[in-house]
Amino acid sequence: MPFSNVGVYQKITRWSLYLLTFLLPIFFLPMTSNVLEINKQSLLVILSFVALVAWLGAMVIEKRLRFASGWFNLAPAVLLIGVLVSSILSLSGYQTWVGQLSQEYTSFLTTATFVLLFYVLMNACSETTIQKNLFFALIFSSVISGLVTLLGLFGVFIVPFNFAHSVGFNFVGTMNSFGEYMTVISILSLGLWLVAQKGKDDILPSGKVGSLMRVLIMVQIVMTIATLLIIDYWVLWVLMIFGILLLCAFAFIQQRDFPGTNRFSLPLFGLIVSILFLFVSTPIHVAFPGVISPSLSSSLSIVKQTFARNIPTIIFGSGPGTFVYDYANFKPIDVNQTDYWSVNFDRADTDVLTKAGTLGVLGILLWLAFVVWLALKALNRLIREREHDEWRVTYVVFCAWATMVLLHFLATSNMTVAFVFWLLTGLLASQVMVRIKEADFTNSPKLGLVTSFTFILVAVCVVAGLFVTGQRYVSEAAFAKAITIDSNGGKIDDVVTALAQATSTNQLSDIYYRNLSSVLLVRVGSLFNEIQASGKQATQEQTQQLQSLVAACLSAAQRATALEPNNVDNWAIRGGVYRELIPLVNGAQDLAAASFVQAMTIEPNNPGHVTDLARTYLAVADHDAALKSSTNADLAKQATDGEKDALSKAEEQLNKAIALKANYAPAHYYLAAVYERQGKLDDAAARLAALRDYAPLDMGIGFQLSQLYIRQHKYDLAKTELTRLIGLDDKYSNARWYLASIDEMQGDLKGALEQVQKVAELNPDNKLVADRLAKLKAGETTISNPPPVEAGSGSATDTGTGEVTNSETP
Repeated sequence: MPFSNVGVYQKITRWSLYLLTFLLPIFFLPMTSNVLEINKQSLLVILSFVALVAWLGAMVIEKRLRFASGWFNLAPAVLLIGVLVSSILSLSGYQTWVGQLSQEYTSFLTTATFVLLFYVLMNACSETTIQKNLFFALIFSSVISGLVTLLGLFGVFIVPFNFAHSVGFNFVGTMNSFGEYMTVISILSLGLWLVAQKGKDDILPSGKVGSLMRVLIMVQIVMTIATLLIIDYWVLWVLMIFGILLLCAFAFIQQRDFPGTNRFSLPLFGLIVSILFLFVSTPIHVAFPGVISPSLSSSLSIVKQTFARNIPTIIFGSGPGTFVYDYANFKPIDVNQTDYWSVNFDRADTDVLTKAGTLGVLGILLWLAFVVWLALKALNRLIREREHDEWRVTYVVFCAWATMVLLHFLATSNMTVAFVFWLLTGLLASQVMVRIKEADFTNSPKLGLVTSFTFILVAVCVVAGLFVTGQRYVSEAAFAKAITIDSNGGKIDDVVTALAQATSTNQLSDIYYRNLSSVLLVRVGSLFNEIQASGKQATQEQTQQLQSLVAACLSAAQRATALEPNNVDNWAIRGGVYRELIPLVNGAQDLAAASFVQAMTIEPNNPGHVTDLARTYLAVADHDAALKSSTNADLAKQATDGEKDALSKAEEQLNKAIALKANYAPAHYYLAAVYERQGKLDDAAARLAALRDYAPLDMGIGFQLSQLYIRQHKYDLAKTELTRLIGLDDKYSNARWYLASIDEMQGDLKGALEQVQKVAELNPDNKLVADRLAKLKAGETTISNPPPVEAGSGSATDTGTGEVTNSETP
């Protein structure tokens, strides 16, 4: 039988590693919301597990255990145990264990897979032939990645998907990450270039493949220099300088392994270019999306404050993938003066700082011990090794690996960068772990039994893992479908259906529930408005449907916070849901306020959450205002007192929001609304006038200001403001509509008629406009303010209902 042959399992192991090395850096799939990270993680898990099972299966079939021995084997295992403990104590759940929102690379699942991959590489890839093929796969992949990226930077898009038709798109991630990846591969390529020699001892593959490899190395290096010139990021130049100097330094140790000094012209050229442009700006200017990250000082501050939480956090950190929570909790108030005040960064300025905050002191020390231990073993081998083939491979891998280690101290990481690090780590370990332990199962039946049991256990775990990965992939595809439907203006019911499928196949991700809650809220509002517009009492069927939607909406919001209680977005969405349902759900105002208070606790320096709490009090005030006219005297008094108290609380919170961010427009807008409800029209108008001056192009603010002026009978000011709005947008119907009203009040019938005629042209099917136009033509005028023509005022802070949109639509 073919699967009883040891050679078959060995081939499966090798080809799984070849495919993984070639595919992962360039792998993407268009049917997920994040086309890169989640797909790369899935590929990593699948091919690594296949390689692991095949490697163990070969030993079971052969009935012989063969393993690189040495104390160093404990280093990655202990590191994984440290990450496991950190994951158990983590602030997060699914994001820590599996990963989401671009945190897949740092999750426990990915770390565990990398460690298992490390053991497979260390034990199955010690042969030079295998390493040659892995080098070929890695460099070939980087050339493809570089070709796609560089062509895209100049407007030539060869990937046939819309998301790839943007300048700066690449298979790695951000442009900085792409530059980091290309730089490390270029150091590997330069190392191979320096030690390559013709003959059977060549480190490159033989024949046509070897010739192709030499061409790929040249192309890869040229692409890397072009990439670095375009990006012009000092970290990339430093990495290139470090890697080339390291390559040259070892050349003096074993000069006979370098066939000719003329080969040093290429790395020396790269060194000169790197040193030059480290201090001189690049002459090549190509526009591409920039990369924003917290500063080094901010990152250090976040890590220090994370450690200050408690003793376990100092030791084990906040948990893999939780830097975004740490940043939200501890970000400095000064950031509110920047354009990125509302952004919660998911990683620190460097990967080492990210690891320090999320894995704690123990985690970063274990990682450093692992790296230093391997570095010392590699250096020892490079200094003492006399076997040419082995020395050359160790030399090439170590220089690239050391550059990658430096990268972790200078820049951030992602799935591709992390994979290359662990790939090089495994290959380097295969070179330095030279003592092989072998045991025959016939001489040790117990060992054979343990190995067979381990193989079966791993196989079962792999099948289970593949099943879970498949289920997760189905849910992610459903979520991506919901995004597509929504972005294309599809039916809201179809969006709900897709999100419901996502939550049913993956019940552990808060993202799906959070978005489902937001979309269901839109559906509730649509049905409620439909009932209100009919002017009739809701039917039993409509009532039941509304109750069902409200229950589902609340359930999804509650589920999201239960899954990730430290994610501020979940509490913000939950609070928004409760606030919008105040007219429909008893006690919703208290639950909304409690949700926003929790959001403020998690992210204390964000003025948005404080403003959301104030808006909740405003909604309560409006609800009470509607009851002030009740025939029940006690109820009317209670409503009057409640409105006054709610407005006072709203004013207090809005002043707090302004203290956090003085130019936060929504806080000023809603503070004006509070003043208006309190009867302080002058204060409200002054607030809106200041806001208008700050944002003169915001049509909604100007329109609301004009309405306040009309209420104050300041018609000349209102007319000036409405005229200004018409100057900004000649087709702004509401501005013309109310300008006509002022003309009527001031006796300018001709002016009013001109404005209403223009509104009628813009709204030919509007009966309200047609009736008013007919009356004006008949000479009839009115001094009352008519209802608006258009729903909404066009403001970024006002949707026409007095509510700021705060839903996370997929």
